[in-house]
Amino acid sequence: RGVVSDWHVSATGSPRMSRADAYADARSWVQSNGGRVCPHLAYSNSSLVATEDIAAESLLLSIPLGCCVTQRDVLASTVGRQALRSAESAPASSTAAADVGLAFFLAADAFDETSFFAPYYSLLPLLGGSGEEDDPRALLPRSWPAAELASLLTGSAATLVAAEAARRSVVADYDAVTGGRRRCSPREDEGREAVQSVCWPSLARYSWASAIVTSRAFSLTTAPTCGGEAAAAVEALVPLADLLNHARRRETSYHLARLPAETTTETTTETAAAAAAAAAAAAA
Repeated sequence: RGVVSDWHVSATGSPRMSRADAYADARSWVQSNGGRVCPHLAYSNSSLVATEDIAAESLLLSIPLGCCVTQRDVLASTVGRQALRSAESAPASSTAAADVGLAFFLAADAFDETSFFAPYYSLLPLLGGSGEEDDPRALLPRSWPAAELASLLTGSAATLVAAEAARRSVVADYDAVTGGRRRCSPREDEGREAVQSVCWPSLARYSWASAIVTSRAFSLTTAPTCGGEAAAAVEALVPLADLLNHARRRETSYHLARLPAETTTETTTETAAAAAAAAAAAAA
């Protein structure tokens, strides 16, 4: 299944590199910024797999918070900041304002080749899909054509209603922020006399980014510090960790760890991971 779109480019707009090369690039980027990646992980079929058995309690990934896309980045961006404000002041929505702001930031920043996050963005599924993977929206019933949705979900009335509501919600959230799909909107400049414009990403790009946030974002919680800093929730897109698909019961855990110079997201195994099948898939 694919989603018809007016865009068929990589997230950064550059010629699409292979998935394996994009993973190698993203891994090097994480490591160059102080992160750690278990050497027994490899990219295969839009996931990370183990190339050999991994002992329980092993550290799989340590991703610096600076490499994660968070509300800090949303607030530092004109598009993200105004989208968040608009979402917070809009009528009640089924989508959290923080998720709307994060999706708008992603929809704008992911197509900027100069972005700090470009190595991560190059590993995200294409807007429009590719021969290697579907457009992420294709995995969400809200994006399926109405006739196909009705056919596949016949007898599942509640699921059909939920999918149609989700479809309307994406459009409503976009319209609420952009003022009815205006390409540009006046920017709130906090006391400055000059009023500049915010140029919004297209609805197609926002829908794509919303699907990424819906399917990949982590909800993390920081631990209280000895200096009296309270625990806080952190919504984040975490490079590489979002490729760790798992069965239920899952055999990995993740948390925020405060190190002397940085806060990182760490993923560890809870039980020994038998990796023969995964290794075979990685070698195929």
